[in-house]
Amino acid sequence: MNYFQYCRRFSLLSLLLAGSLAAHAQQEDISLLFDIHHILAYIVAACMMSIFIMLYLNRVYYFKTKDAASHQRRLNTQLSIILDSNKTKIWTYDVDHDLFTAIVTGEEMEKKYTPMDFLQFYDRDDFRHLLGIISDIVDGKTLTETLAMKNPRPKNDDEPRQYYDVNISVLRRDHGDRPLILLGIQHDVTADREREKLAHNMRLRYKTVFNSSQVDMFYYGADGRLKDANDKALETFKIADRQALLRRGVKFNDIPAYEDMDIKTMEYMHISSITYIDKRKREDERIPETRIKGQIYYEVDLVPVKDENGDNIGVVAAGRNITEMVESFHHQQEAARQLKRSTKDMQSYIDNINYSLKISNVRLVNYDPDNHELIMFSDLNNVQYRLSQIRALTLLIQSEHRTARGLMRRMDNRHKDNFSATLCTIFRDDKGRNIYLQFQMTPIVDKDGEVTHYFGMCRNMTEMVYTEQMLQEETAKAQETEQLKSAFLQNMSYELRTPLNAVVGFAELYNAEHSPEDEPVFAEEIKTNTNVLLQLINDILFISRLDARMIEFDLQPNEFASLFDGWCYMGWSALESSAKTIVENPYSGLILNIDQQHLGMVIQKICTYTAYDVQGMTDGMVRAKYEYHHGELTITIEDNGKGLTPEGQAKIFDRFSRDSQGHHQGTGLDLPIVKELLEQMGGSIELQSEQGKGTTFYISLPCEMIYMEKKSEIIA
Repeated sequence: MNYFQYCRRFSLLSLLLAGSLAAHAQQEDISLLFDIHHILAYIVAACMMSIFIMLYLNRVYYFKTKDAASHQRRLNTQLSIILDSNKTKIWTYDVDHDLFTAIVTGEEMEKKYTPMDFLQFYDRDDFRHLLGIISDIVDGKTLTETLAMKNPRPKNDDEPRQYYDVNISVLRRDHGDRPLILLGIQHDVTADREREKLAHNMRLRYKTVFNSSQVDMFYYGADGRLKDANDKALETFKIADRQALLRRGVKFNDIPAYEDMDIKTMEYMHISSITYIDKRKREDERIPETRIKGQIYYEVDLVPVKDENGDNIGVVAAGRNITEMVESFHHQQEAARQLKRSTKDMQSYIDNINYSLKISNVRLVNYDPDNHELIMFSDLNNVQYRLSQIRALTLLIQSEHRTARGLMRRMDNRHKDNFSATLCTIFRDDKGRNIYLQFQMTPIVDKDGEVTHYFGMCRNMTEMVYTEQMLQEETAKAQETEQLKSAFLQNMSYELRTPLNAVVGFAELYNAEHSPEDEPVFAEEIKTNTNVLLQLINDILFISRLDARMIEFDLQPNEFASLFDGWCYMGWSALESSAKTIVENPYSGLILNIDQQHLGMVIQKICTYTAYDVQGMTDGMVRAKYEYHHGELTITIEDNGKGLTPEGQAKIFDRFSRDSQGHHQGTGLDLPIVKELLEQMGGSIELQSEQGKGTTFYISLPCEMIYMEKKSEIIA
């Protein structure tokens, strides 16, 4: 029931009520109408009529409001559909109350926000710009304005950002034409922005690839004329003016290789061509202003550009100048032919070398330190023997094993020096003599200077060796006596006379007039110099025997681990009490096949030297240690004493040589004896020293290990 139906019913009821009162007034006396009963009846009737009228008006208002709400909902639904389909939102701004009202979809059509609350929907800088535009419109500086805005940056980088175009205009003004309500229409342009960004990136990517490509790029339009060329293409064809080339409008079919192609129907093609530029310039004036000369080898990929209907709207030509590649290939072919000729000449040269090796009875030798294998070649192409280290040693007589092992160790350690050695084998010639072979080896290094292998020659030296032996034997017999005499006299020098003169001098003082208190001093000096003289004579006799090769070495199994400590401390017996001694003995048991007497002498003499080096120091320290690896005993003895100058290091092993400062005592023969002993035992000695920092001796001695027991493991 609508509003008009209620009005008609109310009018009819009012007429009926008025008629009833009029009829009642005609029937009754008018005076009776105003007695107390009638008055009460009238009041009740009036109240009833008021209640009825109020109920009536309430229902009228209810149905009117309901109809209006229903109509409003229909309008809101239609508005929501329109706004959502257009990705549009509407809001208003109340100038007097400084409030934003957003028109939203759903049951609640309006939401009011303060500027601080409304800020949450937009970027802070964009919202500041929005407030500036609102201020300009309120001040009358402008009637309407459109600006681009975006939402705040999402916390999650994966979420896309929204972009809007917002138009602001005046919705309502007061009587003085002052804006009261402003209308904002916000359109979501995020998708448009994404499409524009994608298109921009595509254009930028195309332009970047086109201009930065390492190949020549040309683009021809649908009319077949050149529209663009990248820098690489201009560089290839030596064209200086890009715009002049484009203005010329070179046609696709002007290119010699494309003369018979139809740009509208062509598909992808790969073309290789040879063009004689000078000839084309003479025959065709349409050739662009290229400064390239001669012939050019060129390969190109022709890729048609199609529209959405599949029709060709252009062609992209991606090519490269392969002239250098082709010429390089031709040069390679020529080089291959030259290599073939050189190989033939080299083979002839190799054949000549092989013939020379054959008639001279010489073999080529190669040693590989990685697999410890010795290879002998009968000629440059054929391997005659492959020998392991053990197999090679079995082909030598027993006395040559130590020398051979030392040479192999040098090669295994990749020493960079050339060496030559003559070894006696177990083979015999037709005269029953042992065959001697001379090995001359040269290290071969890589580009980093590291030794990779050794290469050399093996020559039969039997005749020469036996001839030299005969000469040496005869010469030795004639010179033996003279050599012994000369060696003895040479070792005397003034060193022998110095202590002798001291003894004689103090003896004369003793016989002369003197004080009795001086007699102990004379006796002590005579005793000291007598001991020095005795030690000097013993050293001279020993080194003379060394020179004459009269020292015999008795190799016996000895417990080196226990002997080493004693030898060291005997050599350090002259140390002051403040000096610190360290012996590093990593073995609880080590039995070696060594000469105990002479090796002990070597260690004691070196320890004695280090003890003198730290003499007079409050923080002196001497250290001794050893290791056994791969058939070699390595001993290190060091101190932190006075050290040696470079000149002193050069003369340290010379006989009767002392440092200029006189730091070290002794006869001057200790270290020469040590060096000679070690060399005759097949070992070596080296030192490192720096003045003021001490001296370190390194002893290396090949020897056979019988038993080894480390402090953490047992090896036998």
